Amino acid sequence: MRKVTVLLLCLSMLLGLAGASLAADKLSVALIIEGQLGDASFYDSASRGFDKAKAELGIVGKVIECNYDPANYVPYMATAAKKFDLVLSVGFGMMDAIAEVAPKFPETDFAQFDTTGDIAHVTFIDFKQSEGSFLAGALAAMMTTREGDPRVNPEATIGVVCGEDIPVMYSFIAGYEQGAKTVNPDIKILRGFVGRWDDPAGGKEMTLNQHKNGADVVYQVAGGTGEGIIAAAKEGGFYAIGVDSPQEHLAPEAVLTSMLKRLDVVVYDLIKAKQEGTFQRGTILRYGLKEGGVGLSWSDSALKLVPADVKARLDELTEEVASGEIEVAETTK
Repeated sequence: MRKVTVLLLCLSMLLGLAGASLAADKLSVALIIEGQLGDASFYDSASRGFDKAKAELGIVGKVIECNYDPANYVPYMATAAKKFDLVLSVGFGMMDAIAEVAPKFPETDFAQFDTTGDIAHVTFIDFKQSEGSFLAGALAAMMTTREGDPRVNPEATIGVVCGEDIPVMYSFIAGYEQGAKTVNPDIKILRGFVGRWDDPAGGKEMTLNQHKNGADVVYQVAGGTGEGIIAAAKEGGFYAIGVDSPQEHLAPEAVLTSMLKRLDVVVYDLIKAKQEGTFQRGTILRYGLKEGGVGLSWSDSALKLVPADVKARLDELTEEVASGEIEVAETTK
């Protein structure tokens, strides 16, 4: 009994649920992330949208980090569901937790990112990352044999390094490979899975190995592990493509662009909808190029690295995908 009491006390302290912390007249929101902040990618993007909502909409709430510990998922989710009006769950691994907890709290609104399901009052957010990855693949294919660029070699070989081997990764891979082969049907594409989202050293090692096998543009789809992928490109003198958030600042000379999943935009929009009474319960919301949910980052450094003719072709491909003229496969084997 003492252990249970201590656990509940710790959860309350962690979530900041002291009575005075949540204003009764304000919308309260919990953003629960499977990993932790500081990944310069997926979770940081969601957090930016949450912070914007707090600043502009006057909501209250907390970002709750599960630190990739499955033992935290259900208790953190359940405690948040008791105290917050809206619970936003970010991370593929959180699906089982929300499936267990949500039915017990029918008055609480939930949104689960990066997967789909059928739970009566849970809204699922499904990004068409294959569409954004199509553009990343096309860019990689156009850059890999670019004459006069010292960071590439004559081989038409590119790579992609992922975190865990889970279904959503094959959506990124499908688009990346299709985009690359649209530019060059004979291109060679190397795949790799590090097995973790928080292993920069493993990401760096795998990326350097792909480079040894000819890849001079590597797409990182690995969360915090991706920092090692980008470091490998910087130190090895080749290119990387970032993911989820703009990552060009990590290595301006090496990161061509980043494939953005606009969690920041969607998190903000969901909170605003809840506040305005237009939140769509129990549905699946899909965000692709047309909806502005994915796309490439065009920072100043990206525009310096990517030649104007390549950028122009990518703009054309963006329109063709958004209009449906090009249909991008959602997954692959």
